[in-house]
Amino acid sequence: MKKVLATMACVMCGFSSLSLIAEEAKNTYVIQRGDETLVVTDMPKPTVSVPITNSFVYIDGEYIEPPYVVSISNLSVRINGRVAYDAERYVKKREWYLAQPFPRVGITPESVGDEVTGTYEFYVRRLENGTISHIVGGGILTGASQGDGDGGAMALIEKARKAAQGDEQAKQAFANEMGLTAHKVTPLHPDWIERLANNTNLETRATKILEAKRLRERQE
Repeated sequence: MKKVLATMACVMCGFSSLSLIAEEAKNTYVIQRGDETLVVTDMPKPTVSVPITNSFVYIDGEYIEPPYVVSISNLSVRINGRVAYDAERYVKKREWYLAQPFPRVGITPESVGDEVTGTYEFYVRRLENGTISHIVGGGILTGASQGDGDGGAMALIEKARKAAQGDEQAKQAFANEMGLTAHKVTPLHPDWIERLANNTNLETRATKILEAKRLRERQE
């Protein structure tokens, strides 16, 4: 009986999600920029990726637990529901943001859909390739690197723990690691340090990866 109820609940959730996507797709999207009203004529298609597990994501100093699901909601790209990129803010400011490794023209109501779709695809590729991504300030990618993320995670936890104990050098190293020093778009919040210093899930995941590596090395 429980299995039947669970199945019915999943089906109902599926119908609900499809209805929300359909409603979102047909609604006209309007952006207010001062006294100017902008009607978006290039809305991206609501999209959801398959779950991705082989990467590490940090948003506003917080480790995001895998699996990672990348999605498009209106004009934003989200990872596990958290904003990884918000194109609306750049349309409002008449700005463009270098989220991908090549320059682009300014985002407009006529081009913003392609921008969001391209950024969604960009993040899906990154996560599938196992990158380590640091995102702050409502969608600015401040730093990223390739690899399993295990050693980097352990080093980051160590910096956070030292910073939480009042070590200013470790605090600065933590800010550098998050990309806050270079971009200066978001100040370092003390609770970011505390969250990472006490994140046992991240430490357990990184430790398991390190142990698996050592086991493979011994077997070789």
